Amino acid sequence: MKISVDAGALCGAHKFGTYVVTHNILEALGRFDQSNLYTGYLYKKTSHLPVFDNLKFKVLRPSFAWMSVRVSIEEMMHSKNIYLGLSQAIPWFSKAKIVSFMHGLSFHYHKELYPDSYEALKDQVLFATSRASNIIVSSIKVQHELSEQFGFQTSVVLPFGVPFDMIELEKMTTSSRPYFLFVGMDHPVKNIEYLVQAFTIFKEQKAYEDFELILVGNHERYVDPKLRIRSVRADRAKLRELYRNSTAYLTASLYESYNLPVLEALSQNCKVIGKTSAIIPEFKSFVNIADKIEDFVDNMKNASTAKKIGNRDKVLDIFRWDKYVTRLSSFY
Repeated sequence: MKISVDAGALCGAHKFGTYVVTHNILEALGRFDQSNLYTGYLYKKTSHLPVFDNLKFKVLRPSFAWMSVRVSIEEMMHSKNIYLGLSQAIPWFSKAKIVSFMHGLSFHYHKELYPDSYEALKDQVLFATSRASNIIVSSIKVQHELSEQFGFQTSVVLPFGVPFDMIELEKMTTSSRPYFLFVGMDHPVKNIEYLVQAFTIFKEQKAYEDFELILVGNHERYVDPKLRIRSVRADRAKLRELYRNSTAYLTASLYESYNLPVLEALSQNCKVIGKTSAIIPEFKSFVNIADKIEDFVDNMKNASTAKKIGNRDKVLDIFRWDKYVTRLSSFY
């Protein structure tokens, strides 16, 4: 079959989040599904694309009204059997069977945090649920939410695999100071203030004065030299190193549909401490959950002295891209 794929997320300036997920899904399709031909739609030329015989890319111009108009024109002129809407959006027109990928409903539960995008995100979900033959979600949590809040009963749960560049585990290196880690965007839904508050309480004891809190991303406003809170930028190789040598990964998001950094941390044998709202059901058996801040801090203290023993092998076996592609292709 001929299958078109929304690969527009690969064109953005930021190489994290949706970019990482999209790149890995495309690489997985290229590796594990040789029976179908995939065409990834881009809105501009970009580098570091996955290279496989069954996967090609096509730049569609102009980028204005790209998904609604330009992709629709392409689907009209060169129809395919299947359309995969990896980034949640789907074109106005396509003769193909539409499979849409839903990345969560944080905007629905925290409307006040999305003042400029709430209506567009809501319309996107409503359009997808009205047009898609199948909706792929990353967690049973999102499946239940789609059913309860939007009445969509036929979504399919497919948790992402461990990113390909996180499958290998290199030796730990010695860092100058022990540290806790957070990776992600600076958005209110990530609740970074909670992490700063927990770290501040943790640092009240002299035994922990050498610890740092490293925030990966654009987090300069949280930098505090006295508390040793740092904001850093990291490529994928550096990110692996940060996970691998961290005392624990911290997450306190108000909502998560997946939380890819949790999976990345687990794949590098990094302990994870998180609030219930930040952890999907599929990850609960692998992480430490604490909702009260005093319990969160106690978990940080325990992590600071505990041996670094993880569930890496089990994580790698459960969250596999070959399984993902086998199940996805069964819905074509």
